[in-house]
Amino acid sequence: MTSGKVFGELAILYNCKRTATIKAATDCKLWAIERQCFQTIMMRTGLIRQTEYTDFLKSVPIFKDLPEETLIKISDVLYETSYSAGDYIIRQGARGDTFFIINKGKVKVTIKQSNSTEEKYIRTLQKGDFFGEKALQGEDLRTANIIACDPDGVSCLVIDRETFNQLISGLDEIRTRYKDDDVAGRISSTNKEFQNLKLSDLQVLATLGVGGFGRVELVQVNNDTSKSYALKQMKKSQIVETRQQQDIMSEKE
Repeated sequence: MTSGKVFGELAILYNCKRTATIKAATDCKLWAIERQCFQTIMMRTGLIRQTEYTDFLKSVPIFKDLPEETLIKISDVLYETSYSAGDYIIRQGARGDTFFIINKGKVKVTIKQSNSTEEKYIRTLQKGDFFGEKALQGEDLRTANIIACDPDGVSCLVIDRETFNQLISGLDEIRTRYKDDDVAGRISSTNKEFQNLKLSDLQVLATLGVGGFGRVELVQVNNDTSKSYALKQMKKSQIVETRQQQDIMSEKE
């Protein structure tokens, strides 16, 4: 063994007998740490990290209203991953069951359109933003690319679907709350002329275009040929994954 190597590591974890003999072959200078000291340091470090993660989770919309004890449990199972600029954190079309919260740095969201080899830029996310939340609800196909774009690197806190669902019994309540808010917003801003219109009331005349999020059809209302409309059909999963909800609602208004 040479400089930089370690031995006796089992002793700081367990109260067990030595499994080998170490003999100095030359004059040596060693650094040593006792088990009790190591465990005290790790406990203190763990508590500090738990507090930091818990405080951070309170700033994330999907977590902020959860009980303190639940946030503490979540912070205990979070693990940190780091990425260099240009690294793909998520690839469109890949399977995944993990949810990411940006702890440091910035990432860009892109999608690859079916009729193009180029990736379309959607937006930039930064500290406190999150992505991959659809994976927590069982939709494991990624609908966008997430790429680290900070020259100083990106750090994310990660939790997997199984752990998340085990810890948060109120996940259904969270889903319901967001769904109710969504519906309320849609109803309040819906044009009265089309409020009771159903998709079955529309007749598709032609396809005007196809894009990364969906397609645009030329339609008419049955029994009314005096007017034609452009019907934009969008993929909800991609909208949610790329955090475009507000943009879509603004466009609708």
